[in-house]
Amino acid sequence: MKKIYTSIVISLFSIILFGQSNQYIHFDGQNDYISVENGAQYINGLSAFSMTGWFYADKLQYGAGMMGIRGEGNGSGQIYLLQLGNGGLECRINTSGGLFQVVGADSTVIAEQWQHYAFVYDGSTFKVYIDGNLLGSTNASGVFQSTDKPFGIGKSLISGFNFVYPGRADEVTLWSKALTLSDITYMISNEPVGNETGLELYFKCNQGYPFGNNTSITHLKNEIGNGARDGLINNMAMQDSTSNFGGTLEPYVQAISFPQLANKEVNDAPFALNAVTTSGLPVSYSIISGPATVSGNTLTLTGTSGTVVVEANQAGNGSFFAAEPVQSSFEAIDASTVFASVDIRNPLSGYVYARTLSPIELAAVIDISYSDILSVGDVKFEVNGENVGVKYWDNLHYTGWWTPPAYGTYTFDVIAKNNYGASYTESVTFEVVNPNADINIDAFNSILINAGVGPQEAEATLPCYVGAFDSIIGLLDVACTPQGCDEWDFLANVEAQGHNGEWYQIIRYITPYGVPCNHQIDLTDFMSLLQGKVKFRVNYSTQGLGFQYSLNLDYKEGTPDYVYSKIDKLWNDTYNFGDYADLQPCETYNFDYDANTLASKLKLISTGHGWDVNYNTGNAAEFHEDTHHIWVNGNETFSQHNWYDCNPNPDNCSPQNGTWYYDRAGWCPGAIAQWFDYNMTPFINSSPVQLNYIFDENYIDLCHPNHPDCVTGVTCNNCDQGFNPHLIVSSYVISKSNTPFNTDTTYTNIAEVIENPIKFDVYPNPNFGKFYVDVNNSVKNYTIAIYDVMGKAILETQKINDTKTLIDISGTAKGVYMVQVRTEQYSLTHKIIVEK
Repeated sequence: MKKIYTSIVISLFSIILFGQSNQYIHFDGQNDYISVENGAQYINGLSAFSMTGWFYADKLQYGAGMMGIRGEGNGSGQIYLLQLGNGGLECRINTSGGLFQVVGADSTVIAEQWQHYAFVYDGSTFKVYIDGNLLGSTNASGVFQSTDKPFGIGKSLISGFNFVYPGRADEVTLWSKALTLSDITYMISNEPVGNETGLELYFKCNQGYPFGNNTSITHLKNEIGNGARDGLINNMAMQDSTSNFGGTLEPYVQAISFPQLANKEVNDAPFALNAVTTSGLPVSYSIISGPATVSGNTLTLTGTSGTVVVEANQAGNGSFFAAEPVQSSFEAIDASTVFASVDIRNPLSGYVYARTLSPIELAAVIDISYSDILSVGDVKFEVNGENVGVKYWDNLHYTGWWTPPAYGTYTFDVIAKNNYGASYTESVTFEVVNPNADINIDAFNSILINAGVGPQEAEATLPCYVGAFDSIIGLLDVACTPQGCDEWDFLANVEAQGHNGEWYQIIRYITPYGVPCNHQIDLTDFMSLLQGKVKFRVNYSTQGLGFQYSLNLDYKEGTPDYVYSKIDKLWNDTYNFGDYADLQPCETYNFDYDANTLASKLKLISTGHGWDVNYNTGNAAEFHEDTHHIWVNGNETFSQHNWYDCNPNPDNCSPQNGTWYYDRAGWCPGAIAQWFDYNMTPFINSSPVQLNYIFDENYIDLCHPNHPDCVTGVTCNNCDQGFNPHLIVSSYVISKSNTPFNTDTTYTNIAEVIENPIKFDVYPNPNFGKFYVDVNNSVKNYTIAIYDVMGKAILETQKINDTKTLIDISGTAKGVYMVQVRTEQYSLTHKIIVEK
């Protein structure tokens, strides 16, 4: 990898050859990287600085960020190295004098070969060297201006782009001076000592047990700063060959593998420590801090809580130097003092509006810290001491039903025990009263989403009620940001989380071209969601200025046709349209109605997207007029003419910029996509009901890669372009009754609940390659994998005890991708749309 130099070393050996270490850190090219918080501060205000590092590319990949400071903070200062396609390079600095770059042509980066890169800026010239040879230079001026941007290795840290590096890195440095060619040449053959003038960041990458279990190592050691400048290790497995420390040790060097220790309860039995060395020599242990003792390799807890830090050492012998000590830490937890957290969602303190003394839904979210060893073991609902049955939804959400005996004041207690018996009670006091007025309330105000801000959640305190209101009208305000309005028609939506923990899309919205708008929508069918404490989520993918979203809810006092309602999801996915190999991709549902259902409707939105005059037959799906059908019990029953006249705009959002006036498939820019409602009441008694959503049978995309007669350059410009017509569908069965649904609330000991299959959400969808995967809390150890439509793996990452993960595949082409979450027993896959 690098040259060896000789030195006389006084140690256990008389004279030895001392060379640069062949260790390195390896990035998997999916989402691994190192970040130094506020790394920009070390060259802020300077007109001379340098950056160097060794890199070994596993493969040539567009957008492979190698090292530098970029994008994620204030100030204009940047310095970064980014691999382009076919081995090209983008080498840039940004100062008060402007942006300056040196570009490397194709094949500058050579795959599977170590190369040394050096950036030098001296106040007048920006130079880039590879292996000590000048790649290029340009005149430059100005000072570096940023204090809070991170320094990254293995990724170019810019929001919205997954510029990650597949390969190895070693001896990365940042200097507050301009290096000379002599300095660079010396470093190619010799490691810096670490005390050189102007050396601000220096990562030797000589840590850990090569390819071993290094999960206790959380930071990449910086030779300067006594730990304050160490780099945070992000998303790395630290226990395999491609997301870990790698390389080889010198013959006299040994390393320790000390896996991360699991949390323990203070009364747990003594346990064995399991560190190993590359030399095979025995490891000794010491307690650095915390309530524990160690004898040999046996650790014993002292019975009190606290953080235990254990250090593993190997002192060496006549053949090996002493190993670098490795520390592993864990929490000793006194389970008798760790209580479940209880968040009561319904009813809340205040009034419960009830037209009659009918059952009221009780709801709470219950969680607990240290979920690797603690769990919620027992839950009780009580109202004025009366025990109420509890239903657990397997996602921290609990519900029950209670009927008030009279109007008046009551206390709702939620009693939650952990699996060690520690009990906690949360209470609210409420008054059941007759409704007497409309209620107007803001669900959320001025939620800003733009190119740098992704999906946002907000929590609202809504009225608590039963049979008190006959309608709910939503008023959606879409305002410009302080910098202006977004220019393009991007898809957005608003979701509400039910007391069962499920998210439901209640509004789908396509942004206008560069203007603000106001909108109104009837949300009465979602009445079962919109009460008590409710979370809302606004999803909107944009690469522009964005918008600010506000939602007001107007509850109209009155007697509803039915007191209770329930929402069941049907088709909620992105479906290819006109794919010759799968012309009818929507699932068949056999839907069972609850026995108490008195009325029902099917609600459906399907908006067409993915048009391209060069690739998609008929400019589908956005600009293709189609009629789809709902089949019930094998019969074509309902028609959906999925076509909107956009001029005049259906929400009076006009005029706009751009092509807002063209008619579209199920939507218009600057308008809420209205629901199609179909009366299902006649079919309640024929339950189970078979439901099919049949796309327009007259449309076939002749440009789709699955069409046998598609010939690139003849029938289409590119049969394999991969961004084909698609419909984004959301649909529900709304059931209504005068008695409550989901009343199977026989008391359950939660500790005895059998693990259910995986559930997860992906949002926003569509997106620009940056989205969240939100997995239900019961899944602790799982893998997230991303595939393209041909089944090629794009990304794979292992997650432990995480529920929400930000995925970034924005370096990929636009198109349809599959997101899979899997464990050893289960797997579940959702589709996403990546736009550009």
